[in-house]
Amino acid sequence: MYNLGTLIKYEYKKLFQRKAVWIVTLTLMALAALSVILPPFMSVVSSDDGDSYTAYDSCKVRQKLAADLSGRPVDSEMIREMNAVLSPDYNESPCSMIPYSVKYDDIAYFADECGAAYLTGSEESERNGAIYPYTGSTDDLYRLRRDTNEKIWDRFCLSDQEKTYLSVQEDKLSTPFTYQYCASYKSILSCAVIAAVMLSFLTAVCIPPVSADEHSRRTDQIILCTRLGRRTAFLAKLFTSVTFSVCAVLLLYASIALPSFFMYGTEGFSAQIQVPLPGCTWDLSMGQAACILIGVSAAAAVFLSCTALFLAECFKSSIPAMGILIGFLLISSFLNIPGQFRVLSQIWSYCPAQLISVSGSMLDPRLVPFFSTYLPSYQAGPFVYLILALLFSLGGYQFWRRWQAGGR
Repeated sequence: MYNLGTLIKYEYKKLFQRKAVWIVTLTLMALAALSVILPPFMSVVSSDDGDSYTAYDSCKVRQKLAADLSGRPVDSEMIREMNAVLSPDYNESPCSMIPYSVKYDDIAYFADECGAAYLTGSEESERNGAIYPYTGSTDDLYRLRRDTNEKIWDRFCLSDQEKTYLSVQEDKLSTPFTYQYCASYKSILSCAVIAAVMLSFLTAVCIPPVSADEHSRRTDQIILCTRLGRRTAFLAKLFTSVTFSVCAVLLLYASIALPSFFMYGTEGFSAQIQVPLPGCTWDLSMGQAACILIGVSAAAAVFLSCTALFLAECFKSSIPAMGILIGFLLISSFLNIPGQFRVLSQIWSYCPAQLISVSGSMLDPRLVPFFSTYLPSYQAGPFVYLILALLFSLGGYQFWRRWQAGGR
């Protein structure tokens, strides 16, 4: 085992000598950054006087105007201020193009996502282009949010015990919620699913050759004749694959986070998640949610790298392993199993392309029993990934050892 460090250096040297590793990694990092930078400038809004502005312009104006709203509760007073600004008689504007009402866009979104337009006695009206999303009491608004979430629980076919547990979590949330500008963290969370796809693709391309190249080049037996041993050699490959994949996760999220912070600022780490995501039941901040998704992605990276090594040892080639991983990525990205098939649907939701997203980790109400309590998907998912990673590692080692003992 004392030779493990030597073998790890050798494996990393082989890995970084492959041009494909550098090309794929740098390309995906660039695409991750562009997925943050380009969309706000490609979304254009036309004003009443014929001018136009981008979503980024609107967001920067909202950041400046909403500074005095930070830390304030989303209550009746804030709703009244919003409705007054949305009134057609309100003429103040921060610039010649962007209306002053953008200051309350986040509050209007919160009310709309709570389902305010469907509340009895209130309706969504429009006068001269000004939209009034909600005019009722905030007590009714928060009650409507709770009712909307409970309907979602029914749609996911939750058991009575799960509903009771989620109700307790909802009761722990203090209302009214507190508003804080958090555009940068919303950007990071929205791009998590892109990072999941890129991680799966990067793992499929870079990890299988770590083991398979020695089979294709007929150098595996020569390496195994050294004094370093079979177990140490496989542990070096496993360590290299896992650490490279986890570092790739950090690089991808850094490529997402840095442009987000540069464009929208760094404020919003402690912002209450229920304002931008009313469907979330968990008592989290936006910064905590971003850290959780990074942790889930790191666990998925461990799982995918171990799976890639296992498949490479099964087929003694990187091409089938790469094809299976990319094929699974495509299928899991587009195929959804209806919630009526509870067990199959929940198992399928733990695919990395499904779980590493806001809807998969933060908004999925399905729980996993754990002794006398329940675990949400963002807690149960990493455990599942790490257990599967251990199983695939052991399986890959068995294939490796048997092949080296009598594979020729």
